[in-house]
Amino acid sequence: MKRAITAGLNIWKNRGVLWPFAMLAGVAVCTVRKIPRGLIVEPSQGCTGGCTGCELPKKPAVLSSKQLRKWLESSPANPVTIHFSGKHSDPLASPEIEELTKTARKSCSMLSISTIGLGLVSPLEELPVDRWIFSIPAATEVSWLKLRGNNRFNEALRAIRAVRKKSRAMVEVVLTIWKTSSGDAEVFHQLEEKENWQHTRVVFGRFDPEGNHFERLENIALDHRDCPYTLENETLTLRHTPAGCPLKGYLFLDATGTLRPCPFTGDESPCEDEPERRSWDKAKLWAELKEKRSFSACRWCP
Repeated sequence: MKRAITAGLNIWKNRGVLWPFAMLAGVAVCTVRKIPRGLIVEPSQGCTGGCTGCELPKKPAVLSSKQLRKWLESSPANPVTIHFSGKHSDPLASPEIEELTKTARKSCSMLSISTIGLGLVSPLEELPVDRWIFSIPAATEVSWLKLRGNNRFNEALRAIRAVRKKSRAMVEVVLTIWKTSSGDAEVFHQLEEKENWQHTRVVFGRFDPEGNHFERLENIALDHRDCPYTLENETLTLRHTPAGCPLKGYLFLDATGTLRPCPFTGDESPCEDEPERRSWDKAKLWAELKEKRSFSACRWCP
């Protein structure tokens, strides 16, 4: 809640005095027209991480600003929030990222981007977003090298510094704990103080039921006392199953221009390929399916 309030105050300052009223109006329209208020967008299937063993598509799909505009214009209601994020990718890998942010900002009340920070080149630190989320997998050079097969820890730090220096957006740094970086939380907090980061979080790596990430299951920090996962009869389960779907209020537009229920769905899930009003109307039905979803791990799909 504190993070949400802080982000809201920062956006209010940057977007102007009428911003809260525009946001509330957007929420009301989405509610009346039964359209999820959030849209998660994957700009590209490419990635800037260069992790050892990670296999990317030979020709990564790239979402064009034209495709995004068509989807937004065909919707019965503008999303309140748009969040650029990757599925097994990174938004900064997209050659269209600058145009995408310009297009998205015109159609939402809050625009955010989640990235590992690698591949940030000028003037990307000045993208017109309201919130940057830097998700780093480790807080030391040693653990980064063991986990990713390369040492780009300092490159990520430089990216965070560049954005904090040149952008008026809220900047949040998130440490994702994996098995190799399970002891990095204390060092991360020391780094937080040293770098004067104002907004930080520590979370745990999610299990990927599709197995598209190199040794994802083996990387889960199952031995950590705060890990949300546990192994029962060789099956990975959540210690505390959330009620309903955590992403009920969101839809996902992937880099191919396909609308899906959320970033964690696979090819078996319902999807819509055409940016038309009827596609959004069909997507309205997914919310009910997602709310009824029963799962033993983070497989958030109908």
